[in-house]
Amino acid sequence: MKKIKNVLLVVMFFVAATVLGQTKLTGKVIDETGEPLPGASVVVKKTTNGTATDFDGKFQLNTKSNSGVIIVSFIGYVNKELAYTASKSNVGTIQLAPSNVLDEIVIIGKGVIDLAGGRKTPVAVSTIKAAEIQKKIGTQDITMTLVNTPSVYVAGQTGGFGDSRIAVRGFGQDNTAYLLNGQPINGMEDGKMYWSNWSGINDIAEAVQIQRGLGASKLAISSVGGTTNFVIKTTGKKEGGYVSGAIANNQYYKTTAFYNSGVNDKGFAASVMLSHWQGDGYMDGNKGEGQTYFISFGYKPNEKHNFNFLLTGAPQQHDQAFSEKIETYLEKGTRYNSNWGTYKGEYKTERRNFYHKPIANINWDFNINETSNLSTVLYASWGRGGGTGGRGKKIKTDSGNVDYDAIYAKNATALNGAGGLYAAGNGYATRASMNMHDWYGMVSNFEKELSDNLTFNFGVDLRTYHGKHYRTIADFQWFKILARKYSIIRPYNRRTS
Repeated sequence: MKKIKNVLLVVMFFVAATVLGQTKLTGKVIDETGEPLPGASVVVKKTTNGTATDFDGKFQLNTKSNSGVIIVSFIGYVNKELAYTASKSNVGTIQLAPSNVLDEIVIIGKGVIDLAGGRKTPVAVSTIKAAEIQKKIGTQDITMTLVNTPSVYVAGQTGGFGDSRIAVRGFGQDNTAYLLNGQPINGMEDGKMYWSNWSGINDIAEAVQIQRGLGASKLAISSVGGTTNFVIKTTGKKEGGYVSGAIANNQYYKTTAFYNSGVNDKGFAASVMLSHWQGDGYMDGNKGEGQTYFISFGYKPNEKHNFNFLLTGAPQQHDQAFSEKIETYLEKGTRYNSNWGTYKGEYKTERRNFYHKPIANINWDFNINETSNLSTVLYASWGRGGGTGGRGKKIKTDSGNVDYDAIYAKNATALNGAGGLYAAGNGYATRASMNMHDWYGMVSNFEKELSDNLTFNFGVDLRTYHGKHYRTIADFQWFKILARKYSIIRPYNRRTS
């Protein structure tokens, strides 16, 4: 009995020593407006001991040392270090200051790009840096960078790579302005965004800034829902480069090579990037592949003038899937897609998006004096591509896929003396809806600081656009013959200036 008491006394001694040797840290983390920052990181310096703040911005952290330093951090804010002691375990309210992440980026056309970092705004703003972009995206498109951003809804729609949409505070994409280094990229005809056309932005983006809600803008654009600006790379100052590779599920892989020459003695610099990706997609029949190229030449002859030429594009093609009824997925599996099949054992699809929209622009920044500057950008983009779909009477297999063998056989028998068969809807073909356009524009802005609280801006926003739309037969040689004979091609042109 005496031995048991001795053992209990020893155990109680060590428990008491452990408790006395710990310091329980408490506090609260807030932003620059006084609102709590849930999810902020609190870590004891030079250790892995840490925690995160709760919904109210509060935290509790046990540390073995009686004194030390904690590091408080949150994405988009400057890290803060605070000393603590056992007698001062409640560190109180910690206010983090927003980091001006755009200071780290070489921005061309500052007078044209409407960045919140350069002015105060009552509109809610979020800025995502390049490192966070790569963490969020994975194998998806640039829209995924805005996931978990307040008041922003991103939907994938199961359609394939780049077939997503964004709603900002309930407004559709045609009521939200999207810019690429200050260049408007919403569709000129309908104001919408087709994100597969911009699949390469995630490779060249330095930051994404979204202003949620109506705010001041220097451009003639629809921005009731807000403004999203993709700040992309320009010619960098330092020499360097990298080669990277990535693999993921569903046979996805990607390779990227980047090189920056740095600025030489005469003020010239160049940056080049190439990448390739491909994968099978999540759904069956969702294959896709594409490339991204980026070329930038910079020239800074003196402190007053800065020139930059940029050319970038992302040719791609991806096969699409559409939503089915829940009972269909329960019966056929969650990866089921009815848009594809096989012909003589080879994969074929009736739904494929293919597009290439290269962009070129020349920026000129003129620092006139300490209070005046002029920024001008000349830009052009050329869209070439379209999307395919079925036309006529489709034949399906028992599994619900397209029966191309049966369709080919039927089309072949209908060739002799059956010129009107396609128009009657008895045959089947894959048509392609083509969208070609040429877009040229110029944006120039003169800014004059009249006082600390008053700035004068005068600008010009000019654009011209010519679009051409038509349909043509994309597959089945027999119907190509019929199409030429019976003019089954429907042209449509639209010009906007």
